[in-house]
Amino acid sequence: MITSHRKDEFLNWVKELLYHSFVLGNKKDSYLETMGYIEMLVEEHRSLRGEGSRLKALVPSVSHFHTRLHLKEAFDMYDEKYAVTQRRHLAPTFNEIRHILNLSQLIGIGTKLKFVSFDGDQTLYSDGGNFEEKSGLSYQIIELLKAGIIVCVITAANYQHDGSKYEVRLAGLLRRFIKANLGSEEIERFHVMGGECNFLLQCKKFKLSDGERNACSRYEHKARLVPVEHETWQSEQFDAPKPYKWDKDKVQAFLDAAESSFRQSKVDLRLRTRIIRKATSVGMIPGGEAMVGEVPNGHGSLKIKAEALDEVVLRALDNIQDLPEELKQLHYCAFNGGRDCWVDVGTKGVAVEALQAYFDIPKHGCLHVGDQFLQTGNDISARNTCATIWITSPKETFKILDHLLRFSLGMDKVDRAAAAAKADDLEELSLSPATSPRKTPPMPPTMDVYTGELIAKDDKAPI
Repeated sequence: MITSHRKDEFLNWVKELLYHSFVLGNKKDSYLETMGYIEMLVEEHRSLRGEGSRLKALVPSVSHFHTRLHLKEAFDMYDEKYAVTQRRHLAPTFNEIRHILNLSQLIGIGTKLKFVSFDGDQTLYSDGGNFEEKSGLSYQIIELLKAGIIVCVITAANYQHDGSKYEVRLAGLLRRFIKANLGSEEIERFHVMGGECNFLLQCKKFKLSDGERNACSRYEHKARLVPVEHETWQSEQFDAPKPYKWDKDKVQAFLDAAESSFRQSKVDLRLRTRIIRKATSVGMIPGGEAMVGEVPNGHGSLKIKAEALDEVVLRALDNIQDLPEELKQLHYCAFNGGRDCWVDVGTKGVAVEALQAYFDIPKHGCLHVGDQFLQTGNDISARNTCATIWITSPKETFKILDHLLRFSLGMDKVDRAAAAAKADDLEELSLSPATSPRKTPPMPPTMDVYTGELIAKDDKAPI
């Protein structure tokens, strides 16, 4: 049985409505009529800003929609490819409805798109992994940058303003920027927001010295991530949240309470885990073999069970409700990261809102793509500030961006195939036997993604 924190009320409601069309004969006209009804309710909800809308009465947890949802058109497109209405034994599933809603959102934002943000882990790269240079997502992101669209990775990964650590996670993409010969203006449209909403960095193109070129690169430039000062993007002229002005004592008191909750959960659930405290977050991660001796009869030294992660997060959320009002008023999120769990001061919703003000982009021109839209996720707050796309893997992100290049940039199949082929040519060129091994770009250092510590390759100990 799916527990409440694993449900999305709006998607489940749509699923129930479509089930009626299935049992009434699975006729396409019936599905389209149902989708048209939902589309009408969404438009009414938008016009009333949620106040007294019929949709809000039916689905109390529903958020605001920042663009129109083209549900009938999206269902028709999806059915043409996957023949949903030809099935006799299986009604539309939760994941199929998620895909249809994603598609309707992409159609809705269309050419109004000015800003795209992405979660990192499990959206652009595997959980705990890095952005691989061969990833097809690289050429898609490059096309967005070339089209004048601002791209930002908004991640819970918190290395503060240390750009070199974020560069390890994004090394493959940054190298692609140089291989694609992007200009400085195009590269500078790429940003990273670390710690949910606390640390902004911008990509810059730097010319390598002769020594650096001879040592490791056949390219003249390198893409680096450099800090954007808090006072710049959180200036008083911008009407948006300013995380760096949040009361530091309140932030630390809030994190003290979250850490205390984590430590109690660790004891109660017999977890062989480590607890990490950072400037704006506290996390629980697998403890490694060293924790086996500390907790002989327990679990979580190498992998923490999903149920345990959810329990730790839900306990933390309960305990936060007992805090004084002045602490509960802070923007925060508590989430199951898949391999770990965290409580952060700050949210991705705050990040998007602050960047909308900084770049002067309206809500209906922004899109956030992520995989954490359940109660124990950290992408869900973005729904309050912009249109969102719910994916479950980098493979799905690739498909979403393929649609985005079509709907927002007008690239047809031929254009998209040509861009992909050009990226493949760059890859083959970089791996050509004629390329001197001396000028092969060095592999990025191995890094503990939780702490940012570099790890020695021989003994896996921090450097």
